[in-house]
Amino acid sequence: MESKFLLLLGPSGVGKTEIIKRLRSYDERFVYISPYMTRKLRKGEVDKVPVSAKELDRLVREKKILVVNTLYRVRYATPKGAIEEAFQVGKFPVLDWPMSRIGVMEENFPSRLFRVYVETADVETLRERLSNDDRDPQKLRLNAGIAEFEQLQRGEFDAHIDFRIVNPQGEIEATAKRIYEQYLQAVGENP
Repeated sequence: MESKFLLLLGPSGVGKTEIIKRLRSYDERFVYISPYMTRKLRKGEVDKVPVSAKELDRLVREKKILVVNTLYRVRYATPKGAIEEAFQVGKFPVLDWPMSRIGVMEENFPSRLFRVYVETADVETLRERLSNDDRDPQKLRLNAGIAEFEQLQRGEFDAHIDFRIVNPQGEIEATAKRIYEQYLQAVGENP
């Protein structure tokens, strides 16, 4: 069995963070690839590493970073070493990832990805989930999510998705279990 890098794709508000928590509770082989970021941790946030812009620039120069994404005015960096280490010891690296940057992962891990797109049933559900987000006063996440939902519906991402799943409100456990089953099948294990 060769593990794969599990990428959870989809807009803000679809439950990717909670799904990752569930996956890690089901199987200790899942390792969240903690991104570096140029903002402080939010209350309750533990799986990200805050760094200064200067420190992030140094890591990039030293080629310790796979890619830097800028989302909502914050820079997020994916460390190369953590992914490589997870593969070396037979772990299952997992990360939530922006659809707009899927090419970076496809280029770096062409045969080692399992790409799961998590979505809401419709754009109204997405709007409900994000409309009260106090982290998004200018509605940047909401507008980006609606645009991505429309692209998904037009089939623009089909070539970049291995498994697509709707995460209904209140069904995070069932959604995570289904993703877990599909992942195990993708790596050649019986669920």
